[in-house]
Amino acid sequence: MASHQDTQQAKAGLARISRHMEAVQAYGQSFQGLQTGWDNLTLLGQLSGTGIDTGQTRQAFQQLTGQLLEHLGHEVLDKTVLAMRAKAQVAVDIMVRNLFERTADIGFLATDEDIRAFLLRERELRSHYAARRELQDDMDLLRARFGEYVAKYSVYHDIVLLDTAGRVLLRLDDSVSVESSRDALVAEALGTRAAYVEAFRHIDLLPAHGQSLVYAYRVEQPGETEPLGVLCLCFRFDDETQRIFANLREQDHDQDWSVILLTDADGRVIASSDHHHIPTGVQLAPVLGEGFRVQRFGPHEYLAASATATPYQGYGGPGWHGHVMLPLQHAFERRRGEALRHIDPQVLQAVMRSPAMFGERLRQIPLQADEIQRALNRSIWNGHVRMSRQQQNGSAAVNSSFAKVLLQEVGNSGERTKALFAESINDLHETVVSAVLHDSAFLAALAIDIMDRNLYERANDCRWWALTSAFRELLAAGSPDADKRHRIGEVLRYVNGLYTVYSDLVVFDTQGRVVASSHSHREEAPDETLREEWVHRVLALEDSQGYAVSDFGASPLYGGAPTYIYGAAIRSPDGSRVVGGVGIVFDGSPQFAAMLRDALPRDESGATRQDCLAAFIDAQGRVLSTTDDRLQVGARLPADLLRLADGTTAGGIVEWQGRLHAVGTRRSAGYREYKGEGDAYRNEVTALVMVPVGDAQAAARTAPAVNRPQLHGRRQSDEGACIELATFRVGDKWFALKPEEIVEALPARKLSTAPGAGPDFGGYLMHEGTPVPVFDIRHIAQAAEASEADGAQPQVILLNNGPGNWLGVLADELGPIPELPVARMKPVPGMIAGASVISEAIVPTDEAEQLLPILCAARIAQRMGSAEPDRSKLQLVTPAAPQAVRR
Repeated sequence: MASHQDTQQAKAGLARISRHMEAVQAYGQSFQGLQTGWDNLTLLGQLSGTGIDTGQTRQAFQQLTGQLLEHLGHEVLDKTVLAMRAKAQVAVDIMVRNLFERTADIGFLATDEDIRAFLLRERELRSHYAARRELQDDMDLLRARFGEYVAKYSVYHDIVLLDTAGRVLLRLDDSVSVESSRDALVAEALGTRAAYVEAFRHIDLLPAHGQSLVYAYRVEQPGETEPLGVLCLCFRFDDETQRIFANLREQDHDQDWSVILLTDADGRVIASSDHHHIPTGVQLAPVLGEGFRVQRFGPHEYLAASATATPYQGYGGPGWHGHVMLPLQHAFERRRGEALRHIDPQVLQAVMRSPAMFGERLRQIPLQADEIQRALNRSIWNGHVRMSRQQQNGSAAVNSSFAKVLLQEVGNSGERTKALFAESINDLHETVVSAVLHDSAFLAALAIDIMDRNLYERANDCRWWALTSAFRELLAAGSPDADKRHRIGEVLRYVNGLYTVYSDLVVFDTQGRVVASSHSHREEAPDETLREEWVHRVLALEDSQGYAVSDFGASPLYGGAPTYIYGAAIRSPDGSRVVGGVGIVFDGSPQFAAMLRDALPRDESGATRQDCLAAFIDAQGRVLSTTDDRLQVGARLPADLLRLADGTTAGGIVEWQGRLHAVGTRRSAGYREYKGEGDAYRNEVTALVMVPVGDAQAAARTAPAVNRPQLHGRRQSDEGACIELATFRVGDKWFALKPEEIVEALPARKLSTAPGAGPDFGGYLMHEGTPVPVFDIRHIAQAAEASEADGAQPQVILLNNGPGNWLGVLADELGPIPELPVARMKPVPGMIAGASVISEAIVPTDEAEQLLPILCAARIAQRMGSAEPDRSKLQLVTPAAPQAVRR
């Protein structure tokens, strides 16, 4: 449980944060201005004697404003922190994946026969100074071999070989004049058997580097306990971290203020994307288990978030953290970009109303604002009706013109307040939807980057293993016998034990016959021949830098399942001819699935979201791998998704499987030399990430609001007396009533249903202790079905059909109360085509060929009376919720 001091510090941090939320501050000021207007209207209502009291409305809007601003702040903060944590997680996880490969590299290279032979030769000639000159040729050959290694594994900048006393015997970078090392790394490696040693610090072997990441391994003869020396691989740490950071930065760097860091277990910054803001070497406490923290560094305050590394293949890394810091003054700048401009507005509105995007409490705020506004509109409508009725019977106690102006201004203030609620929430919605689209594209870029980095290693592995001296010598000597085949197989099995991303490693001769495999059963089938097309391309390679890759397809080397196989030619020891090849079978099914799972979005707790989907797609639109069984591997992508999977767009929103999804895509661009300018290999693969954002049917249900009738007042002086008409809507039709027939409009949520009643009967409304029948005129008016999409919310208009004789009519919306000349009203006969009608007159509107029916309470009672059930036989049922009366 958090202490009181922790709680106070958290509140203080939130207070500092809120000052930098530009949108929240702007809307807070706008709402404050409207609140001042409400205060003035309340005062005017009290002083005017009109009986208009807006205090309750003012208080309701004020309370809702506080809730809205609080939700806005939390939503903006949550989305920002989630994006920061994602960057921190990716930064450290990508590095850990890379370093896992390094742990395998050093383990295999330390068993290299050429390195062992050189160390034995050096030990033999150590005391014979004259004979040491004979080592020069061996040194030149081994240095060339180190050069071949770094030409393929370009993540290293140096390779150092030391004897057991720490003397430097050979290194790739001969410009470094260090003769021996006293670093503890050497002694630790000599004392560690069958395991690597990983060190990140200043190491005396690399005096020009402030800090270096070095992997060391003890070199020894098989079956012996006495070490021969120590091999060190020096990793390009600074170069690699800047590559990782560059991929995580926004394309427009001027708009991205985040500083991405790697910190060690003690919180010391070991890599920074912006040394001007946060330099390396400084101490920062990691933000673990608390989501975010406001951190101060120098004169600035930053929003900070951290992530611990996710173990990969059992390797957890050196204990580092990803850490992202964002200057508070720039943390909440609004940047929507162009993503939403290409999305259908109807689809966008459906997404914005989706529970998948926003919490229930936030989605309730616009509904509450609508309810307050409806209650206000009903109050204003009733006020106008009351004023009109009093004016007609001469009982008005106050200036009716002033009262109407005041009511009009109250209504305008309500609409302005409601509009500001809608604008602020819509602004938040757009920001969040833009963020989801951005995040989808970001995660797709992450997925393809993971793939490119992984397959870069595969291209390196096959080429380096093809240079294994034992393979070259044994194949150059002719068809290997069973003993030689077993020897090659032992090497392959050892390698496969280090590099677990492969399902099989094979060596074959120039006829494609399998010589050995990391699966021992293949050695028992000497006549097995590989007839796949990639084998011929491997045998035709011209040098040690070349490699070939199979198409992604079914292979007998992978049990008939689809995968990639990387291959390189094995050349004779003198390099003059090709004597065979090596094929490494990538364990594609679980490895690609793991890459895609790592690219899926995470929720606030850090757990992977199971409702999202990621996939790799080839240039023909075929699915190579997916996290969702609804997309079958090998099947062609659906057309809507295929359109976005060309990699040329950041994505969009599409319907798939009955749901709307934000789709992000990114096409493969390679990593380092892999698929680079000097690499002939090309394989167009696109990563696709889909995040559900709403119900596809919700977009279809979106409907435009029904336009109100356009009615203007007196235009000519000779049009005579005028009358006010109270308008209302049922479905898609507008009607009017004379104010003297109206008692008031009431909410419909208190209706009691009558089981067995017909469709024209809405129920009973208790008014002054009397059950009042309420009728639904939609069917006889031939009005369309009402829906919330067009703003419909059932209300009851209570009508007076004589002393103590009330009836109600269901209405979906209350409209304006215009004043019109009586001369424009055209009477309607009581019977038309043998049926009674409920309107007594019609009046033309300003819209061409449109008429507004004026209903009559007596005619409604006459026409609808038969719809009311026999009260003596009824048992009324009071609904438990307002939804019971929605039509």
